[in-house]
This record gives sequence, C-alpha cells and structure tokens, in this order.
Amino acid sequence: MQNMTARHDSYLSLQGIQKRFGGFTALQHIDLEVRQGELLCFLGPSGCGKTTLLRIIAGLESQSAGTIIQAGRDISTLPPMERDYGIVFQSYALFPNLTVADNVAYGLVNRRMPRAQRLERVAELLTMVGLPERGGQYPAQLSGGQQQRVAIARALATSPGLLLLDEPLSALDARVRGRLRGEIRALQQRLNITTILVTHDQEEALSMADRIVVMNQGAIEQIGTPAQIYQRPSTPFAADFVGRTNMLAARVGGDGELHLGGTRMRCATPPGCCTDESVQVFFRPEDVCVRGIEQHGGNVLDATVDKIEFLGAFSRLTLRLPDTGGHCATLYADLSLNDLHDLRPGAGDLLRLAIPADRIRIFRQA
Repeated sequence: MQNMTARHDSYLSLQGIQKRFGGFTALQHIDLEVRQGELLCFLGPSGCGKTTLLRIIAGLESQSAGTIIQAGRDISTLPPMERDYGIVFQSYALFPNLTVADNVAYGLVNRRMPRAQRLERVAELLTMVGLPERGGQYPAQLSGGQQQRVAIARALATSPGLLLLDEPLSALDARVRGRLRGEIRALQQRLNITTILVTHDQEEALSMADRIVVMNQGAIEQIGTPAQIYQRPSTPFAADFVGRTNMLAARVGGDGELHLGGTRMRCATPPGCCTDESVQVFFRPEDVCVRGIEQHGGNVLDATVDKIEFLGAFSRLTLRLPDTGGHCATLYADLSLNDLHDLRPGAGDLLRLAIPADRIRIFRQA
C-alpha cells in the first residue's frame, strides 16, 4: 500500500515515482511535494527525465511505480482529461485552422460552456495576456511570442488548479524570451496558480522559480530556492550545472588547510574529511577578489592571466594556477569594468587574487 499522506501545504505529491522503458530506468524513485501556489522548476540537461516526469503528472505517460496525489485526490491512474491541469508545450500546438479566439475557447467548447459565457471568458483571457484585439486572427498571423501567449491563455481557460509548462520559451529569441518569462511569472503570481516549469535554461529557472528541482540521470540532485541552488549546491553536479563554476582538485591538509598543488588555502572542511583525502574545491568566478586582498588572510593566490573575455557588464578572466607537480589548474574570475580599468591585466600577467573562505565549498570524492 502506497503512503497517501502529504505535507499540509502540499498541492501535488509525488511518491516513489519510477519509470522504466524496457531495461532503461528513466526515473528513479522520485519523491516530491509541490506547494500550493508556487512555481516549481524541473531543471536539468537533456535526457535527465524532467519532461518524462511532467508527462507522468499530466497522464500523458504512465509511471512504472508510484503514486500521484493532487489536491488530496489520487490521480495516479486517471486519464489526462480527468486530471485538473492546463499545459503549454514548446511547439505551442495551436490549431492553425482556428482563430485565436477559437483556440483559446477550445477547452470551454468541450466543456459545453454557454456561448455568451465563453465569449466573455475568451475576451478576459486575451486581455490578461495582452492580446485583446487579436481574437479574429489566425496563429500564422502572429509572432512566436504572441502565439505563446495564446497557448498560455488556452491552458488557463478552464481555470485549472495546476499549470504545466514544457520548455515554453525555448523556441523564442533571447529578447522575447526575457520579456515573456517576466510576464508569465507575474501572471502566475497574480493568479496564484500552482505551476511546474520544465527547462534546461539556468537563467530561466533562477529568474522565475520559487524552488528549483535539479535533476540528473533520472534522479533529484537537489531541491531549493534559486539562491540556495546557486550559492549552496549540495552536489558537484548541481554546482557545475547551474552557473559558471570553479571546481578544482585539492588535498586536505592539517588544521583546516587545503593544498591545491603548491598553493595552500584555508576553509571549513566537511565532517569526516581525513588528512591527505582528495576533494573538490568549489567557488564561483564572482567570488574571486582582486581588491582588499589583505582582508582574506591565507587565501591569497598568484595566478597567470591566460585570456580575457568581454561580456558586457563584466569581463571573465581565465587564469592558471601553478602546480608544483608540473600541472596547472585553471580558474575563472569575473571582474567588473572598474576593476578591469584600474588593474589593466593582460595575457601573461601575474595577478594577485583572494578567495574568501566563506565562499568556498568542499565536495568529497564519490
């Protein structure tokens, strides 16, 4: 018998969800609570199982094992039409032979809503997504961003309790994508509708989600707020997948020291670490300091500048850290334009920098 209990603030509960395709396991025992009114993001690389999990929630794919509870109701074996959700696909999936208004009204027609109420609801939705004058046009007459707004309006037409978004912005150019994600997030918060977003775009996940579920090879690596995922990753995969990362091989020394080749650094090591144990040192490029070096005590390094990339608001430096074993470790540092202007580093220059101990995370080798 499956456990049918869920957290008191949970709207959707996934309990022991597994999916196997023959001998291949696509999802490995997924346990997850989705809170009422939150926007939860499934984030991960292609093939990690995030879309499969979304399709199982929608009933478009059946799980091999596990239970799904939505608003206190077991929907594990219900067909899609008996589940309470609206869905938006990457491809929009609008009917090309129907007008915008008829596309939005499609679900309402199937539910036999009276025509007058239907017209009122469609007008309300098109106004909500910023297309009040487009009801008589056809999808081909709209831009990609406008078609996606229509798809969202159609998904919301029946006032579902759950909104599922499957890579909804990936087919759009960067400028439209940035604008639409802000609009979708504002609309979701205004309606207070529980939403699950599937994406491989880190920026999209960090800017839109209340919480992020980082997935890898059919399993959950970490669940947390965007700040927690970015600043305090719990696994090397989560650290490396979200944002640019410095991940350096090191050896545990005595008294809280780490040895990166011939360089020594100080930071808090995880419980149970032994002297001479091999570990991975994680910190972000923006954690590297080039001013106030004296404030950071023993974590001062001299590195050689290999390359400078101009990225608009900042520049990213690729640096080499000498290793007494004859190898060189590569690290990245993000410098503001002011820092770059004052220091004027060039390829081949030696740059003194510091890594604050409280920005460093240590991962033990698996």
